[in-house]
Amino acid sequence: MRAFKIIGAVVAFAAMGIAAAQAAPGYSTVNLNLRTGPDTEFPRVDVIPEGDPIEVLGCLRDESWCDIVWDGNRGWVFSEYIALDHRGDYVPLPDVGLSAFRIPVVRFAASDYWGRHYVGRPWYSERQRWYRHTPRVRQGWRAPPSGKRSPGWWRSGYQAPKGMRPPERGWKRPDRHRGGAQQHDRRQGDGRHHERRDGRGDNRHDGRHDHGRR
Repeated sequence: MRAFKIIGAVVAFAAMGIAAAQAAPGYSTVNLNLRTGPDTEFPRVDVIPEGDPIEVLGCLRDESWCDIVWDGNRGWVFSEYIALDHRGDYVPLPDVGLSAFRIPVVRFAASDYWGRHYVGRPWYSERQRWYRHTPRVRQGWRAPPSGKRSPGWWRSGYQAPKGMRPPERGWKRPDRHRGGAQQHDRRQGDGRHHERRDGRGDNRHDGRHDHGRR
């Protein structure tokens, strides 16, 4: 019996190791909406301030959206606004691709995802509506090329999401020690205001109205 317990513990720790290996550390390069699914129609969880650390758990096959963890919250963000530390430089995730950081390709099933992460949240009462919603193909985005990719390949013909500016080239993480106000001010460069954590605001960071409260 003891042997079975030991084997079970080893398997559990191995599984934890695999999950940890697949969580790539990164940063948000703008004040970025964290959504409950890979579509701007999905309710928003919160706004991730520029420069905040996140953990990337997986991305859709076309790398248009990624499943991440930020400040204890799970949700989806645009991939090109994620910066990864690559050989000493911060680079957009699409520049290097998923395999360089062992980030898995994942799928999204609303019923499973919401059941795991959003029970009790304000928008959970509308879950049946979102279980029926089919995420749209993202406009202005194209799937990455096969094989080796050139940095910035995705910028050709790229269209930034509505209400957002294109990702900055050569982005540097904000100095939180000097710019104290920058740490707390969740306004984007286009002057859009931060919404409340409970999702009751109206001003978006991707040009969409909030579905969190209706």
